[in-house]
Order: sequence, then structure tokens, then C-alpha cells
Amino acid sequence: MAAHEGCKVERVTERYDLHEADERLLRRRENEDASLRELETHLNRRLLKREMFEQGMSPLDGEVENYYRLLTDDTVMTTARREARRKLEEAGIDVDGVKADFVSYQTVRKHLNECLDKDTSEEYTPKPDNDRRNIEKIQQRLQKVVEKSVRRLTEHDVIQIGSPEATVSVKVTCGDCGRTYGITTLFRRRECPCVANESDAAASEQKATNLN
Repeated sequence: MAAHEGCKVERVTERYDLHEADERLLRRRENEDASLRELETHLNRRLLKREMFEQGMSPLDGEVENYYRLLTDDTVMTTARREARRKLEEAGIDVDGVKADFVSYQTVRKHLNECLDKDTSEEYTPKPDNDRRNIEKIQQRLQKVVEKSVRRLTEHDVIQIGSPEATVSVKVTCGDCGRTYGITTLFRRRECPCVANESDAAASEQKATNLN
């Protein structure tokens, strides 16, 4: 596939010698229905992993993912981020340089569209399990944000509470009958009883009409 001048994905994959980068992106997009943000994370982790190996590090299973999270997740404590940066820099890694080479999901989308002729505007295919997991990840992320904020305020005596632990729950309320469901329950049931009752009533009415 021809290189496109100005494409950051092609520049960094060549610089870090990431073999079969395009093939992996397409395979994850087409076969695994990976989102653009998931492709962003996948590519950036590969980039970080390659640099760690280049500097003589031998990351254990899950270590690359953890370092990437510590460097990029806004909910990470400053001390944890600083410690991760220190360890990488001691190994000889230019952390700021590596982070500057990380790509965004917008950059990945542009690369797929313009360099690989892959349309990223396909119609949405419902995948409830994926959506449920995404919602749960957002809940966990929000929980960490709340705990971090409360912990900071506690450290400065603005709030007084022992070992704060936040709980975040998402509820969905049916606008017709007022029933409220947790995400897990709603995704398991797939419908509110009031909708099911309406469907049954409509079916019975149609059946009676047919009999007449």
C-alpha cells in the first residue's frame, strides 16, 4: 500500500519498525470490530513495547498495558505516574518523545480512510455485550475520579472521612411506566414489561381482527 505523505501512523510504525501494523489494524477492525479508540490503544501499546525492548527491558505479561495506563490515564495518581516515568527513564526511554509519537483515534481514522481505503463510517451493528462492558468501564473510570478527588480533599482537611471508597451506579428509567433498572438487569432482560405487555396486546388485537 502506498505511503501517504504526512501520515503520522506510517511515520511512527516505520520509525519503531512495527511489522504488519496495517494488517493488524485491518484485522482488528474487520474481524474483531475494534473501535477507533481500541485501535489507538493497540498501536500505542505496541509502540511502547517496542521501545521498552529496544532499551533492554523485558516486560512481563500485562506490564506494557500497565505502563501505558499510568502514562495516559487521567485518573492515575500523580505519584504513580511519576514513578512509572522514573522507571522508564532509568531504562533509557525518552518518555516525552514516546508520548509525542502516540497516535490519537482521529489519526487512526484518517490512516484507515486515506491510506488503507477502509471506510470507518459503516452502519452500527448492535453488540449488547460490548456496549455493556463499555458502560462498566466508564463507571469504573468515574469511580476512580471520584475517589481521587475526595482523597485530595481529605489530604487537605477539606473533607474528613476515613479511606474513601466511591460507588458509582447507573440506572435507566422507562419513560412510559417509571420502572428503573440497573445496566446489568436491563441488558439481560432487553425489554421493560410495559413494552412487552403492549406487544402482547397488539398481537391479541391483530389476532382478533384476523378472526373477524
